[in-house]
Amino acid sequence: RAMVSQLKAECGYQFTSKLEGMFNDMRISRDTRDAYNTHKKAQQARQAGGSGGKLVDIQVDVLTTGYWPSQNVPPCTLPGPVDEAIERFSEFYLEKHTGRKLSWQTSTGSAELRATFGTGPNKYRRHDLCVSTYQMCILMLFNEKPALTLGEIRTATAIPDQELRRHLISLCTPKHRILRKGSKGKAITSDSDTFTFNADFTSKMRRVRVPLVSMKETATSGSAAASGAAGASGADGAAAGDGSGGAVPANVEEDRRHLVEAAIVRIMKARKMLHHNDLIAEVTKQLSVRFVPSPQFIKKRVESLIEREYLEREENDRRMYTYVA
Repeated sequence: RAMVSQLKAECGYQFTSKLEGMFNDMRISRDTRDAYNTHKKAQQARQAGGSGGKLVDIQVDVLTTGYWPSQNVPPCTLPGPVDEAIERFSEFYLEKHTGRKLSWQTSTGSAELRATFGTGPNKYRRHDLCVSTYQMCILMLFNEKPALTLGEIRTATAIPDQELRRHLISLCTPKHRILRKGSKGKAITSDSDTFTFNADFTSKMRRVRVPLVSMKETATSGSAAASGAAGASGADGAAAGDGSGGAVPANVEEDRRHLVEAAIVRIMKARKMLHHNDLIAEVTKQLSVRFVPSPQFIKKRVESLIEREYLEREENDRRMYTYVA
């Protein structure tokens, strides 16, 4: 807040109005959560004699549209108990704030699920899964059916296709294989690809956080599948990773440029001075786990960094680079 006050004094009210609105939203959201929790406990106490089970807990941040960057993503289809929790919060909030409208951003939420794995009464293992809202919607479907296709999951959840593939791949990674994918390879190739709940999943941790793979990895896996279907020449172009754009989508090529430049700066900052060939070898070695950039691609990024004065050439040896602090 001290920083915002200084910015306001230096740059004027208009410069910090949205930032102050964000801080104000977070403060009001904390107060709203506390008030809702008190209201919910009182409501549950009144209904203690009923036969209802434990209600789903939700924590809501109510943000003003004009202050925050927003995405025009339609809400997905939420599980019944979550929908009921949203209805309860909406009734509570709109009673206190008449004339307002709540628009639920299901693409940015997170959830905790208590999942049971194992195949027998004495072999059951329980884990608390920390997942995104989309992953929660996907996993809840497997309470009804042990296996589902990509098309069935899309129809049931209404999650956008690219995000759906990304979240499904995240649930099928070797470290967090909560779902098993029927087809071989990392890519999801068609709507008929099947996904099965993996009852054999194990983890040393009781609380398991399931990270999302990047959109870049989703695009790369999809591109690899398409290249494989096209033929060997397409696969070779994708594997080369030279940034020429022939077999690599534009957004992937841009990400690779940033990765190569970051690796060059990291290496040069540590070494201070390095020969061209040694720099090429170091960059290739560091990035080989993600993709293999061609020497020409690395050279272009070096020249770009020289233009922006991150590096400079030695006067006596033009193939020797020096890091500019």
